[in-house]
Amino acid sequence: MKFVGLSGIIGSGKSTVGAFLARRGADVIDVDLVSRDMQEPGGPLFLEIVARWGDMVLDADGRLDRAALGAIVFHDKAQLGELTMMAAPLTERAIVTRASASLGTDRVVVVEAAMHLARAYGMEGLVLVDVDPELALTRLVEQRGMDEEDARARLASQLPREVRLQHADFVIDNGGTPEELDSRVDDAWAWIMALPDATPKLVVTD
Repeated sequence: MKFVGLSGIIGSGKSTVGAFLARRGADVIDVDLVSRDMQEPGGPLFLEIVARWGDMVLDADGRLDRAALGAIVFHDKAQLGELTMMAAPLTERAIVTRASASLGTDRVVVVEAAMHLARAYGMEGLVLVDVDPELALTRLVEQRGMDEEDARARLASQLPREVRLQHADFVIDNGGTPEELDSRVDDAWAWIMALPDATPKLVVTD
């Protein structure tokens, strides 16, 4: 099993790269989707979030209002840290459980997350989708319809570009066209296939 992380700031095109890797046969574990599953009513992360922030982060149907929660945490680093500490151990267990199912096979498993800083869980490499933050901002506002102030706050809450580049093992530049990106994913796929197999036992980091 080949086991890598996939990282990139919001607006970098990380999910697009994840889809390109899935098209090539990878099992892509999207940490945001894993977390969202646990934020469904009654889920473990849902219960912790409501215990901390109360009804102000619920909609009229009693479901988590992610926009309301985001408006709180993405403008306050301390509260964002609280949310991260709540989510991390729960998501890690879910990731390890899913990835472990591929041990001893020839599958490629990719863990997609915005905040990867280093290898985790026994990963053999970390792929970074890199883009100029101003281009990411433009994409968020023009393509996703995000408010510019909110988009800037979300970008500011993520790791600095120089830190991400320092810790990446393979960098995919997504400053060009979709066709150029697809070609760069080909290069990344070849790099992944040349990596050693994952460690025999995946582990949750402390």
